[in-house]
Amino acid sequence: MFSNLKSGLGKGCSALYIASGQSINEVKVEMKNFGLSIEEPRKLRIVTSHQWYTPDGEFNANRIVKQYFSLVEESLENGYRGLFVSADAADTFNYLSGNLDPWLKYEGSFGRVFKFNMEAICAYPVDQVESKSKVLLQLIQSHKNTITHKTEILINNRKLCLDIISQVFCNLFGEHIDKYIFNLIERDFKLPKHRIPDRIEDFNRVLESLFGRTISIIIREQILRNLEEKIEF
Repeated sequence: MFSNLKSGLGKGCSALYIASGQSINEVKVEMKNFGLSIEEPRKLRIVTSHQWYTPDGEFNANRIVKQYFSLVEESLENGYRGLFVSADAADTFNYLSGNLDPWLKYEGSFGRVFKFNMEAICAYPVDQVESKSKVLLQLIQSHKNTITHKTEILINNRKLCLDIISQVFCNLFGEHIDKYIFNLIERDFKLPKHRIPDRIEDFNRVLESLFGRTISIIIREQILRNLEEKIEF
C-alpha cells in the first residue's frame, strides 16, 4: 500500500492514504520507517476509513465521490500532476456488516467517473465476504488489476475475465468456438468482446438470449468458479 503512494509521489502527484485498524499516528510511524515524508499534509494526506467513508455514521457514495473530486482538483491547483490513493476498506466492510450493496454501487460508479489524474489501489478483506463471486465481478468492472495476499502477483482483471470466458465457451461447445460466439455477440447484441468485463449484466442477458436460462446459468457458474480459482484470496 505504501509502495503505491511512494510511486505516485515520485511522479509528482499528491497522495491520500485511508487507514483501517490503525490510528493516524500509528500510520505515520510506519510511513516514516518505510521512508515516506509526512511533513507536508497537502502532499501526503492521511485519514481513517471512518473519517473518509462514514464521518456521520452513514455510507454515502455521492459524498465520497465528491470528496475525491475535490481532492483531485486541490492537487492540480497546488501544482501536482494528480492524486494517488491507497485505501484499506476493512473497517468500512465491517461497518456495513455484510451488506455490501452500497459499497458495490459506489465502486461501480467510481470506475466510470474517474478517467484522469487519479490512480487508486484498494485493499479488500474478501475473506470476510460471504458472496465472493459478487465482489469479484464488481472488482473486475471497477479495477484494472488485482493483487492478492496469497500470490502477490499483479493480475489484469479484464484479460483474465475474457480468457476465462473463452475457455468456458470452448470447454462447453467445442474448440475454437469462442471466436464465433464473441463475433455473434458483437453483431447481434452490439456488445464488443473488449467491453464485456465492463458490462457484466448485459453479458448475462446476452447469454440467456443465446443459450436459454439453464445453459446460461451453467456458463456463469463455470466462469465464476474459474475466476475464484485464478484469483486466490
